[in-house]
Amino acid sequence: MNLRPEYKEIKYRFNPESGRYQKMPSKIAFQKLPFELKIEVTQDVKIQSQGAEFVLTGRFVNNKREFFTGLRNTSSLLCYSGNDYEFVKGKKVKSLIIAKLSKGDEFLTIYYFNRFYPHVPRTCDALIDSIIREIE
Repeated sequence: MNLRPEYKEIKYRFNPESGRYQKMPSKIAFQKLPFELKIEVTQDVKIQSQGAEFVLTGRFVNNKREFFTGLRNTSSLLCYSGNDYEFVKGKKVKSLIIAKLSKGDEFLTIYYFNRFYPHVPRTCDALIDSIIREIE
């Protein structure tokens, strides 16, 4: 039996004027990701030490980022993995994120696995590789 965790697929399109990806219209809204995202090379040594070469960020709102995650390389040149977290009943709960860029970087698709994150690195990497094979 193949138990694939559920995910939300959120599509963005690059806006060359702002230098950010903007969320594309969708029938069902997903509010855990902001309207605009930007991919940048990380300068933070702590984030680099965790294997993230890039960061995916939202804008600052009231001196706080709307969204922030490091992006780690995967087995695909177009896909990266990261995570998001929230506090549920006082406990930190992580969500797996796979970010897929189109050839030419015009589109960014986020696969958001709400409240699902394998904490064993080997299991997480194997799952990410499996999902990437499915979405490419």
